[in-house]
Parts: sequence; structure tokens; C-alpha cells
Amino acid sequence: MRVEDSFIPVYYRLEKFLRDQIRTGTLKPGDAVPPESQLAQQFSTSRMTVRQALSRLVFDGLIVRHRGRGSFVAEPRLEHTKMFWSFEEEMQARGAKTAHKLLDMRTEPAEGKVAENLGLPEGTLITVLERQRFVDGQLISYEIRYLPRHIGEALTQDEIHSQPLVPAVKRILGRGPTRISLRVASSIVRREEAKILETKVGAPVLIREHIWYVDPDGPVQYGKSIFRGDRYQMVVEFNSMPPATAPGG
Repeated sequence: MRVEDSFIPVYYRLEKFLRDQIRTGTLKPGDAVPPESQLAQQFSTSRMTVRQALSRLVFDGLIVRHRGRGSFVAEPRLEHTKMFWSFEEEMQARGAKTAHKLLDMRTEPAEGKVAENLGLPEGTLITVLERQRFVDGQLISYEIRYLPRHIGEALTQDEIHSQPLVPAVKRILGRGPTRISLRVASSIVRREEAKILETKVGAPVLIREHIWYVDPDGPVQYGKSIFRGDRYQMVVEFNSMPPATAPGG
């Protein structure tokens, strides 16, 4: 060990070692991470320190732990950025194939938060669409869409069963959303959601709620997508604000 390395915490050196192994492809998705006892011996440290390093990699989605089996390199999470109107548009731009599976479609009265987000009086009939979303055959999320009835009833069977809704709304209204309000929160999956997402109860999920607006008409869709936390993450990049322009500049 180099002298300068002696000033770096062992858990950090171990974490960096495994990160580099994953980054370079020495450890590939699905590969087993060396056992805690082996890593503890290799880095002359305790198993508690090894667990600290592994926990940081779990938090970053680089490895997953299976009780009784050990730790494994995780499949890369799909990323969604602020560059595209919809998740599907970004995946398609990356060459990934998206698909949907219809779970339920119904007409019901808009109540509470749904009515408020759609700008409708409570009791107004709306269309509700529930679907699973897949990317390259992998189940990514469970989506619920609330639509004004005139839009929901104009959807084709193909749009209902297998297509993203942004193009459908553009077709029906003759123009697409002009702005989107987005809210993102982390949570844990409940029993019914876990069944749909094919994961265990209590697993981490990322919930995206959004409202599409067509100005000046107002909201045309309110939706919620529940993403598996082990398969999805959002990445948002901020740039510094440009300096204020001087008067007369």
C-alpha cells in the first residue's frame, strides 16, 4: 500500500476498488461480489467495514444483496432526464424498445386530488387507464393515467393497449402539451403495487406525478408512474444562471 493511501479510510478504498471493478467491466451485471470474509482479509479490515462499503454501493444502485446468497452487481438503472417530454421518447431516442400492457380501463367520477389536478368539478366522469410499462422486455413501472372523458373515449385500441400517450393526446387535440408539472418522491411499494411490479413488498420505488397542460385550455392529463427503484433513476443537470445583463447591454 502506498504511504498516501494510509490516510484514506479503508471503507473508501474498498468502495473505490469495487466501483472500478464494475466500471471497467471486470465485474459485470449479475456477477457475484467477492464474499465479505475475502474482502476483509484482502483489505486487512473488519467485516463491519466491508459492510459499510457495500452499503454505499447498494445505495448507489451498483450492487444488490440477496439474503443467504451474497452481493451481486446490479443491472444498470434506466435514466430519465429533463430533455424529453416523456419517458418513452427518451428511451426510443436511445434505441430502446418500450411497450405497455393494459391492466384496467374504466370510467369513474373525478374526486379530490384527481379532480383538482385536472381542473374539473368533483363528480365529473373521467377515463382511468392502468398499465405496466416495459423497456426491452424488462418491467420498469406501473402507470395510472387520469384523462378528461372526451380524450379517453377518443383513444384507439392500439393506443390503449400498447402506445405512449403523448402522441395520442397530440393526435386527439391537434397539438401536444405545452408544459408539464412534475413531482418526484421516493417511497416503498405496497402489496398490490408489488404484485404488479413483480417485486417484494417494501422494496424502494420512485413515484413520478405529472400534469400535462395545453395552454390556454388547461390540464389534459394527470398521471402517476411507480418505478422500481432497482431499475430506474432520474438525472437532472443544472447550469449556473447567466450573469444579469447590465442596463443598456
